[in-house]
Amino acid sequence: MRRNQGSRFFLRRGIDSVHNLLDYLEYSAERFPDKTAFADERESVTFAQLKELGQSIGTAIINRVHDVNLPVAVLTNHRTSDAAAFAGTLYAGCFYVPLDGAAPNEYTTSRLGAIDPAMTIDAGSTAELPRESPDASALNNARSRILSTDPAYAIFTSGSTGLPKAAVISHGSVVNLTEWLSETFGFTESTVFAGQCPFYFDASVTEIYSTWKNGCTTHLIPKKLFPFPLKAMRYVEETGANVLPWSVSAVKMMANSGVFEHFVPTGICDVIFGGENMPSKILNIWQKAMPNTRFTNVYGPSETTVDCAYYVVDRTFPDGESVPIGHPCRNVELLLLDDNAKPVQSGDPGEIYVRGAGVGLGYWRDPVRTSEVFVQNPLNPSYLDIIYRTGDIAKYNQFGELVFLSRADHQIKHMGSRIELGEVETVAAGLDGIHLVCCLYDKDKSKILLFYEGSIPERDIAAMLEARLPRYMQPNAVTRLAKMPATPNGKIDRVRVKEEYFGGF
Repeated sequence: MRRNQGSRFFLRRGIDSVHNLLDYLEYSAERFPDKTAFADERESVTFAQLKELGQSIGTAIINRVHDVNLPVAVLTNHRTSDAAAFAGTLYAGCFYVPLDGAAPNEYTTSRLGAIDPAMTIDAGSTAELPRESPDASALNNARSRILSTDPAYAIFTSGSTGLPKAAVISHGSVVNLTEWLSETFGFTESTVFAGQCPFYFDASVTEIYSTWKNGCTTHLIPKKLFPFPLKAMRYVEETGANVLPWSVSAVKMMANSGVFEHFVPTGICDVIFGGENMPSKILNIWQKAMPNTRFTNVYGPSETTVDCAYYVVDRTFPDGESVPIGHPCRNVELLLLDDNAKPVQSGDPGEIYVRGAGVGLGYWRDPVRTSEVFVQNPLNPSYLDIIYRTGDIAKYNQFGELVFLSRADHQIKHMGSRIELGEVETVAAGLDGIHLVCCLYDKDKSKILLFYEGSIPERDIAAMLEARLPRYMQPNAVTRLAKMPATPNGKIDRVRVKEEYFGGF
């Protein structure tokens, strides 16, 4: 019975009655005032303390900002103080923009310039957060002015293929996501998250608001532990975590390290991974180590509120096969359209368009780029129906599941054939000894270029791919990298690979 109590409360009242995310926090603060909400290696905060901190910080923001629906930049450090700063921003009627507090000054300055925040908070620790005695009148006034369609946060996209943009997401969209997550995975007050994703990565939204809604506990895993997988896994064990909502990058790191040969944390009920394509080889390593754990692949660009599709792994996959992204989340529709914005034929690849409650509000102060991808539904001429054009290419498999193929800008025409570079990457990633793969195309020289991080010599890679790919899809050049460049979010930085290892072609 405990498993469903939290969900029943809000489902009975209806999503519309939870239009502000603070409703979640206040409900859990009432039910579990002394229960730990968030904890890091140095400090923890209970639900009652988080509510009090939020109201105190919110009052301080109100007295400095004097308006609602304005961005507040939060320099995050993966600490409990980050969560308090987010709560304070929402209490002030503003929306938070999480940034990497450890990033170089030039990186941070460029993003601050792009959003021009009404205020910047360095969330180094809870003791350093701005606070004033809570002003109930001011807080109530700010709260009353916020609608479910108003922004809750804006998050910068990774910038792996271009300039970063701040995607704005509403309270209502996060409520829709949180209700779906709680119902699908059965989160309750007994759920303990091991939070790996940095707060400037949108996947962290999963544990933040699932914790607020259900009275869960989130333990924030120190970033410094991940280069030492054994220490990271032991830390997970010490926290008593039973759910790992992790990025594919972190899942890969653990699998490739061989840590499960030495230690496997107990009690893990769910591993929820996303952020990029999951190689089946990596999934198989985790499944072998945790045979009683449920694994779920989630998919969704930042612009669609974290997740818009998911696949609960229900069968085995041979190395080199793509793990499906599955089916739409609740209150979401996925359209697969061709170059003429028409539905594709069964089995043919097409671009994913997303419609429904998860579609964001566009990019902050960037109407041109917003209009390029937040577009009118081409299948609906009757009324305004804004959908998001992902730029991701996918197809349906024989089970009716959606399978990610590549980015649209990774689709090439080579030797007279259309090729998804993502398919080449998937096959290469399935080879033993390969950790990370990036496939690019030099259009001027008509060459497919494969870059990889791993232990296999370049000549052996080429020979193995000859037996696994048709001739027209085989890389023309294979380059082994000591370390694959990565974006701050942990994804492969294709721009840097192109610039640093092939002169930018």
